[in-house]
Amino acid sequence: MAMLFRKIVPSALILALLSAICPAPALALSTANEVAIGRTYDQQIVETSVIETDPLLNAWVQSVSSKLWAQTARKDVPYNVKIIGDRSINAFSTLGGYVYVNTGLLDFVQSDDELAAVVGHETGHIERRHTVTMQSKSQILSILLGIASIFSPFIYNFGNILQAGAMAKMERVDELQADEYGLLLMSRAGYDPEAMVTMQQHLGALDGEHNDLVTKYFESHPGSDARISHLLGYPELDPTKVTAQQKLVRAQHDLDEDRYNIAGIDLNEILKADPSNQEALLGLGQSQLALGLTSKSEQTLGTLAQSTSPQVKAAALQRIAALRSMQARRVDLTRPDLASLRAQMQQAVQVQSQAQAQIAARHDQGHSQLKSLQLRMEAIQYEIPDFSSIDVKHGSRLEAVVKTINGMGRSVNSAFQDATSSIDDIGSIDAKTNKPDGLLRENAQILDEMQAPLNVNPIPSDSIAIFPSYPHMIGDISSADADMERSVDAGRAAAMQLDSGLADLDAFFKRLQQIRLNAFGDIDQFDYTSLLPYMQKATASLGASAISASQAKQLLNLAKARQLSTRITLLGVGTSPQRYDTLQKAINLRWNVDDIDYIGMLHDNVTPGEIAVASIIAADYKTSPQAIIREAHETHRSVIDVANARGMHALALEIFMGLIYLDYTDDPAKEAHPDGTVTNQNSDV
Repeated sequence: MAMLFRKIVPSALILALLSAICPAPALALSTANEVAIGRTYDQQIVETSVIETDPLLNAWVQSVSSKLWAQTARKDVPYNVKIIGDRSINAFSTLGGYVYVNTGLLDFVQSDDELAAVVGHETGHIERRHTVTMQSKSQILSILLGIASIFSPFIYNFGNILQAGAMAKMERVDELQADEYGLLLMSRAGYDPEAMVTMQQHLGALDGEHNDLVTKYFESHPGSDARISHLLGYPELDPTKVTAQQKLVRAQHDLDEDRYNIAGIDLNEILKADPSNQEALLGLGQSQLALGLTSKSEQTLGTLAQSTSPQVKAAALQRIAALRSMQARRVDLTRPDLASLRAQMQQAVQVQSQAQAQIAARHDQGHSQLKSLQLRMEAIQYEIPDFSSIDVKHGSRLEAVVKTINGMGRSVNSAFQDATSSIDDIGSIDAKTNKPDGLLRENAQILDEMQAPLNVNPIPSDSIAIFPSYPHMIGDISSADADMERSVDAGRAAAMQLDSGLADLDAFFKRLQQIRLNAFGDIDQFDYTSLLPYMQKATASLGASAISASQAKQLLNLAKARQLSTRITLLGVGTSPQRYDTLQKAINLRWNVDDIDYIGMLHDNVTPGEIAVASIIAADYKTSPQAIIREAHETHRSVIDVANARGMHALALEIFMGLIYLDYTDDPAKEAHPDGTVTNQNSDV
């Protein structure tokens, strides 16, 4: 039911499409007509969807898409992309260069390269003209009408309208062709084509968990295993055709893009076949340093120190000296008051356990509300009027009613999705295992990771270097708990508002059913005037519920951002100038801000996670990270609270924080085998 009231287009438009696609005597559609039809679809999609306007998210998607579109063959197509506020992991394209990506997908991709894989695939549909090259009217009609079966009857009955986004549901061969073309675009644009495989691996792992957020994706695309099998047969990815130099170039690209873990995996694979590859060894040493694998980095560089090349040998010796200096400094670090730190951690665990139980109880109550709300929405679907046989004239009162209904649908869908996220994503406590899931599990896992080094004797020097950040991280976890509790409460309140709004919608539909059209196919002025109060009341109440639900989701994403800030700090990237440089490089690459150096971080008493947050806020508000840190100190707020106070969209903050964290942790093979059967090649054990 999370897909209720989605992107929709009237059946009259489909009839227009049929006549446009099949002119006599030949089956053809000019680019101009294709673009015009796509523009009409786009108008409908914009009217009936929540279009994400966050500047940072749009700049990111536009940047990746533009690089791909610079390589397309169809130069007469005005490509453009929009972000749709939908939590499901999906993307689609229509005609004439129109591409759409869901916020759920943006929150899922692990890198720019994986986003390029998705946009490249959708561009492939348009480049190959898959939607407009059908062989007969009956084929087209069958496909278009078959779309309705994918979605809820609520969608289909809502004025007998169809989902424009599902136009991307093509024959299997078309999907594979789109993959092939997307690979070509990625390669030409400088992206790693391997990312199309890792994207499928990530999706496959999620599908294995029976996650409903990917359900729609697999309804309109072949399964991940089938996609990967075909992908590995294309020249860009065929292991029998990809040269060692191509592999090295791609690994270096990943390293240049600061995808440290992926680069390390790729470089290790190269070195299996060519252990003496100096360029690969140098890159691997750099990757290992970023990941905190200092002993392995020194070992790797030690191999290079035996090189006959004076330049390579000098570079290796210089980096080895820097590593040894870094290690020596850690030995001399002043040990914190371990008894006090252990006491703080014990208290944090106790407080978190209590909060966990309270939040889980609220979640369970909220989840019951959502079930009742879903049943009510299903009941209302049978009252939806059918406009399929009516010619809705432009400028008529009937058109005004239809557009208002579309707006109501947008509000219902937005409110229900955001309320569902703000309640269900928080998680609960499993009755069988007595263990938390969702974000509650994340908080518990973070505290477990923080506690682990305190139980070791002797404590590793890397962990000791992170201990000064523990008070900040404990505060973040506590604040995340508070955000989660408020998120569930706000989500429940929004669900109650939506329930009230549905009552107003029900009254509106019942009044609308009493109205008959006049001889001109329109609503009489008298009837329209009597209908207007019902329509206005339903519009206002549903709109208010959507706003409330979006505020609840803001709290959810603030909690996620706090967790990611803590996880970035736990990576240990603040334990030395050398490792901090890798974080600065990743931040500067994406937002071109790096005004806080290692000494500045220590002086300002901020964590690497807070530096990342400040940098994203600074990019959003065209200021400097230093100014954001100063504002946090002056207002006695955390850096994330500064973002919220400024009105920043927490979804964007959480997505970009996730991308930074994944630079150091992304491992598709390990994700596919969470039981640990796949050994992480970058382990420092």
